[in-house]
Amino acid sequence: AWNSGSLSLLLKTSISTPTNQPTTHTLPHIYTPKLLSPLPTPQKQQSSLGCRLESHPSLPPTPSHTIMSTPPTTTLHKDVRTLTISSNDMIAKKRALINVSKLLFDGDKVVADPQFGAYFSSDAHPALLRCVTDPKEKIRDLSLQLLIKVVSCEEMKAFDFNALLSDFTSGPFKRGFANASPKPFEEPAEEIRLLLVKLVVALVVHPSVQSSDSFSSICEGLARALSDNFPEVKRECCLLIAKLSKKGAKAIRMHAESLIKQLNSNLNHQHSKTRQMTVKAIGFVLAADGGVTTAPEKLMIETVLPSLKKTTFDQIPTVRKALVSCLGRVLSLALASTDEGEADPDAMVVDAESRMREGDPEGEGESKCAYGPFIPTLISFLLSICCDEVADVAGVARAELASLAQVGDESVFKFAEGATDQEKATRLVAAYFEKILLLLVADASHWTSGQREKSLNTMTTLIEYTDAGDTSLFSNLEVVVACLSSAIGDDEEAVSKSTERCATTLGSKLGKSSAALEILLPRIDGSISGMNTPEKLVGSLLILSAILNGSETQSVVAVAGKISSALASASILESPDRYLLEALLAALQSFTSKISSQYPQGTDVTLNLLLSCVYLLGADVNFDLRDGAREAVEEIAGCCGCGGDIGRLFDGEFVRLVDRLRGEPEHTVVWSNGSDPNLRAFDALMRISGEAGGKHFASVIDIFESHMNVENEPDSRLVMMALLESVLNDKKVAKYVKGFTSKLINDVVAPNIVWRAGGVASTIRKVSIACLFTILKSDTVDTQTLFMAAPKLLPILKTNLGDYDASSRQLCCLSLGIIFAGLPGGLGMEPVHHLYPDLLKCLDDSSDDVRFAACGTLKVFLKSAPAEHFKGTLMDYLCDQLLIHMDDPDPVIQRSVFDILAVAVEVDRAVVKKKATSTRNSHRDVRLCDALIKLCGE
Repeated sequence: AWNSGSLSLLLKTSISTPTNQPTTHTLPHIYTPKLLSPLPTPQKQQSSLGCRLESHPSLPPTPSHTIMSTPPTTTLHKDVRTLTISSNDMIAKKRALINVSKLLFDGDKVVADPQFGAYFSSDAHPALLRCVTDPKEKIRDLSLQLLIKVVSCEEMKAFDFNALLSDFTSGPFKRGFANASPKPFEEPAEEIRLLLVKLVVALVVHPSVQSSDSFSSICEGLARALSDNFPEVKRECCLLIAKLSKKGAKAIRMHAESLIKQLNSNLNHQHSKTRQMTVKAIGFVLAADGGVTTAPEKLMIETVLPSLKKTTFDQIPTVRKALVSCLGRVLSLALASTDEGEADPDAMVVDAESRMREGDPEGEGESKCAYGPFIPTLISFLLSICCDEVADVAGVARAELASLAQVGDESVFKFAEGATDQEKATRLVAAYFEKILLLLVADASHWTSGQREKSLNTMTTLIEYTDAGDTSLFSNLEVVVACLSSAIGDDEEAVSKSTERCATTLGSKLGKSSAALEILLPRIDGSISGMNTPEKLVGSLLILSAILNGSETQSVVAVAGKISSALASASILESPDRYLLEALLAALQSFTSKISSQYPQGTDVTLNLLLSCVYLLGADVNFDLRDGAREAVEEIAGCCGCGGDIGRLFDGEFVRLVDRLRGEPEHTVVWSNGSDPNLRAFDALMRISGEAGGKHFASVIDIFESHMNVENEPDSRLVMMALLESVLNDKKVAKYVKGFTSKLINDVVAPNIVWRAGGVASTIRKVSIACLFTILKSDTVDTQTLFMAAPKLLPILKTNLGDYDASSRQLCCLSLGIIFAGLPGGLGMEPVHHLYPDLLKCLDDSSDDVRFAACGTLKVFLKSAPAEHFKGTLMDYLCDQLLIHMDDPDPVIQRSVFDILAVAVEVDRAVVKKKATSTRNSHRDVRLCDALIKLCGE
C-alpha cells in the first residue's frame, strides 16, 4: 500500500528527470509499470487499418504479429501520462480519464485502433490502477468504470489480462475491502466497492484468464466483501462466486469455510434478491472442485444444513426456487460418487482419522465427495419444496428430484425404458427412505408449529414417492404410524390437518394391503401396554379414520372384524373424554362408508358398530355427537340390508346389544350413578330403538326394577325413571308393556313416590309421579290392575297433594282423577272421607294448573263411590266450599266448579239446592246459582 506522501515524492523525482532521458515510475510495494517515454517529434506511419499511428522513434519497429507497446495517438499517450504524473490535480486527472474514454469508446462501441490492446496491456493499465487508489472518489469511479469497459469490450477478447488481474486483486481489490477501524472497509464509498467487485467479475470471465494464482486472493477478498452492508455488493459477490467456480473451483474449495460463513449470514437479508443469489452461491461453493474437504462434517452440520433448512421456510418463491438449484448442485456431486457398493449413505463417510494418519488432513488425496452422510438430509429439504404451496416451485423441485435419480452409477438406479419422472424419483427416494423418514419423524415433534407442519407435509411427499412394491415403506410402517398417531392431536389445526393428509396418503399408497391397519389396531384395542390413555387413543383413532379414507375397500374388509372390535373396546366406549368420542365417531363414519353392504344384520361387525353408535348417542349432549351418531346408525341400517329402517335394524340386534351392556347375558346389573357411560348407552338404546324396545321389554324390565330400588344412588334412579316415563309415553312402545304395568306400578314407581325430605328426593318423586301418570293415562292398565294398585297408591298420592312443587301436586290430582275414573263406585267410605279434604284444599292452590286439575278430579271423585258415602256432613261441607269457589274472579274456575256441583246434584239434590239458594244473594254474579237451582228443580 502507498500513501499520498510517497506519491508526492515520486512525482517530484519524475518531474526533475531530464526530458531527453527515459523515465521509470515505480509504484511502491505493488506496481512496476513499464517504460513511459517522453514525447519527441513522432514519425507518422499508416496502420494496416488505415489509421494514422504515432510511433516513438526510440522504439524499434514491431512486426505485425507482435503485440505492440506503442501509444496509438499522441493525445492518448499524453492523457495516460497525465494520469501518471498529476498526483494532486484532480481536475487534470478527471479530464484525462474522460478524454481516454472518449478516444477509446463511442458509447459502448470501440473506436480506437486495435493495437491499443497491446499498449493498454503494457503501459495504460498501470496508470489506471494508480487512479483506482486515488484519494478522490470521482477519480476512482471514472478509472474503474473505464477499466470495466475496456476489459468487457468484445475487441479486447484476444488480449491477455492476467497481469491486470494479478495487480488489481493483490492491490486495489484487497485494499478496498481491508479492515480500517472504525470504518468497516478501507474504501468508504459503497459504489466504488461495487465497481471493484464488478471489475473482478469482468476479469474472471475474460477468455485470457483461465488459471491464475490470483484466484486465491479473490476468494480472500470475497470473504470480506460478502460482509458489505450494500446489497448490490453482496449480489455481485455471489455472481463472482458463480463465475469463479468455472475457472477457480480449487481456490473456492480452499476458502469454502470462510465463504460459507459469510454467505450464511446473508441468508437473513431483507432483500429477497440478495437471499436468492446467496442460496445459489452456497451451491456453487459447496460443489466447487469436488466439494469441501476440510472438516466437511462440521461445516455442514453447524452452518450449511441449518441455513438451508431455514431457507425452506422463506416466503418468497424465487428464493425457494434458488434453493432447489443449490440442493440439486450439491446432491448431483454427492450422488455422482455413489456406486453400487455404497447404497448405504453411511458408507460414504470420509474417515478423518485415517486421513490424518495418511498425512492428508485436507483430503487432497480423496477422489470422492464427502457429502455422502448428508444426502438424506438434503433430499428431505428437496422433498419439502416438492410440496410447496406454489405450484411452479413444487414443479421445479419435482423435476430436479427426477433428474437427480439419473446421476451416478446406473447399476444403483436402473430404469425401464420410458420411465416417468415420478418413477425415477421414486427409486432415488427409496434408496434413502429410512434415513429421510427418521429425520422427518424427529422434526414432527419440533417445538415450532411451522416445522412440525413442514415435516408432516414432507412426509406426505415422501410416501407419495414410494412404490407399492417397495419394502422400504412396509418395513417402516410402525415408525410412520407411531409418528402420525402422536402428531394428529396437535393443538395447531394446521399441523393436525397435515397429519390427516399424510395418513390418508399412506392408506392410498398401501392400496389393497392392510398392513398399516394391522399395526394400528393393537394400539386401539388395548393390546399394547400404555396405549390406552385418552390422548394416545385419540391419535390412533384419528389416524385410523384418515387411513380408512385413503384405503381401498378390499383392504378394509380384510380386517373389518378387528376394526369393529377395536372400536367397540370398553376403554373407548366408556371414556368420558370428549375428544376421544369425537375421534371414535370420525373412525366409525370412515369405516361405515367403506364396508358398504359387506356385512348383513346379525354379524359381529354390525353388532360392534351399533354398540359404538349407542354409546355415542348416550354421550353428553354438550359434546354435540348425537347427530353424527344417528347418521352412522342410518348408514349401518343401509349397509345391513334393512333399507335404512332403524327400527328393523334394532329389532334384530336389541337383545344382543342389551347383553353387551350387561356385560354378561341375563346378568342383573346396577350402574352406580347417572353419568355412567353404560347407563347413558342403555338410555340411548331405549330411546332410539323405538318399537323394538317395546317388543323386547321383557329383556330390560329387570334392569328398570334393579335401578329403581330406593336404596340405590338417586342419580341412577332419576335417569332410569325419566327414561321409563319417556319410553312409556310412546304409544308404539306402551302397547307392548301391558303385561308389565302391575309390576311397574307396584315395584318400580310406587316406592319412589313416597315422600322423602330433600331436593334430590323431590326431583325423583316428581319424575316418578309423572311416570305413574304416563302409565295410568295409557291404555295398558286394566281395571283389575288398577283395583289392586289403588290401596297402595291412594295414600301416597293423597300425601303428595301437599307437595311444595306445584307440578307434583298437579300430577297427583290428574293421577287420582284417572284412578277414580277407572274405578267408578269402587271406593269405600273410609277412602272417601280421607281424600275429600285434601282435594278441596287444592281449589285454594296458588297455581291455577293445580286448581283446574282439582276440579276435574272432584268431578270423577263424586262418582267413585256410592252416593250414601257422601251424604251428611261431607256433602254439606263440600257444597259450602264449592259454592264459594263458584264466585271466583276467574270465569273458567267458576264454570269448572259449576260442573262439579252439577255432579253433586246427582248425589244429594236437596242439599245442593238448599246451599245454592242460601248463598245466591252473596254472589257477584247470580247466573250460575240460578242455573244450579234450576238444575236441582229438574
